[in-house]
Amino acid sequence: MDFTQVIYDTQAGSSALVAGLGVYAGAPCIFTSRTVPAMAPRPYTWSPGDVANEPFESKDLRGRVIERDIWVVCDDNGNEDEVESLARVLLGLFHRAVLDMGSGNTNYITEASGPRVGPTADKSAVTARIVTVRATYQGD
Repeated sequence: MDFTQVIYDTQAGSSALVAGLGVYAGAPCIFTSRTVPAMAPRPYTWSPGDVANEPFESKDLRGRVIERDIWVVCDDNGNEDEVESLARVLLGLFHRAVLDMGSGNTNYITEASGPRVGPTADKSAVTARIVTVRATYQGD
């Protein structure tokens, strides 16, 4: 299973997160493609791809370290509670987690940082937070 699928499945498996998200095409608004559908309701999460993907090697081990930003995007109604709350749920899901890759004994071990304020366009009707997930796995 690739990291994008693991990111999606982890979010979709959280009833606390899914309960706070919009619904698009019968599924929670969790997007892992480069773009978000124009008609997708907010709030949603968006994880368009890896920020970094680098190998690590030692005498006995090798693997990869992957960094991925997950955005939480909400309507900007002047109250930051909703976006902060959803971002904190993401932080809890991914900080110090062991995520199953579905390949036997190989897992992603993650840590998460944030949430930090995400940039939005001037006078935008949205507000955003970003949680950065850093995942390490052993293997090739």
